[in-house]
Amino acid sequence: MADLDLIKRIAQLARSVGSIGGERRNAFAALEQCMRSHGISWSDVGNWIEHGANGGNADAEEKYTETEMQEFAQAARAEGVETGIKIGVARAAQSNGHVTLPRPPEMAEYCHERLGRLKDDKQREFISDMYVITRRGKNLSLGRLGYLVSIYIQIGGRI
Repeated sequence: MADLDLIKRIAQLARSVGSIGGERRNAFAALEQCMRSHGISWSDVGNWIEHGANGGNADAEEKYTETEMQEFAQAARAEGVETGIKIGVARAAQSNGHVTLPRPPEMAEYCHERLGRLKDDKQREFISDMYVITRRGKNLSLGRLGYLVSIYIQIGGRI
């Protein structure tokens, strides 16, 4: 089975075949040369597409189930909430124990105006959703509120 770097290289070349004119011919020639030099057939490529990069190999790492992905998301969200609470407690200790947070719509707006500071697309999507939800006057669950607070504090929001 091909290693992941090789599979990525082949995928990159395959995408380049979508170019026009001479670039397409060059990309196809480079793709065939790469495959030949590593002993990879078009059947192998078809298997990767059909069965994933592991080719259906039972020993290779399997994909996560929907339930596992939901559990992972909940654990990540809980970790974010815990981090936000720790940061808030630390800042409160520095300010004589008084913690005052802005209202959720204000925190969501602050974060939404700074989407570029967020660490990944999942945080950006979460903040975009919270911005819309809080603008509609809806209340947030404690989990969502905690995660919003943690992101707000992590990107420099003031308490």
